[in-house]
Amino acid sequence: MHALSYAWSAAAIEVGAATYQKWAQLIWQGDVAEVIEHLATLQHVHGPAPADVTSDPRHHVDRALTYFRNNAAHMHYPDYRRQGLPLTSVHVESTVKHINRRVKGTENFWERHCSEAILQLCADYLSDRPP
Repeated sequence: MHALSYAWSAAAIEVGAATYQKWAQLIWQGDVAEVIEHLATLQHVHGPAPADVTSDPRHHVDRALTYFRNNAAHMHYPDYRRQGLPLTSVHVESTVKHINRRVKGTENFWERHCSEAILQLCADYLSDRPP
């Protein structure tokens, strides 16, 4: 999902949902290299973003290009879908929220020496829950 948010932000430079839709399809199909080529072309055509203006659409292109270049080796979404693997981190984030509510609740005060044990108990409890 992070890939799609970067693509959406970068597509604003072309002011079109069609650009985003094309990139989203390419990402879904695992053709991130083509998205990188498009972003590199946009960066070349529009020039680099000013360092102090993060709202400039060129800044979003620069960030997206960096994100895709850094993560392309891990973006094999068709393979992940075939293997039945999750494509988002929502499951992990949800578990972290459960643990945080238990450990960081308003009425909870833990001493440092026992906090690790509490975290282990929370993790054990959550991992034994039926799907």
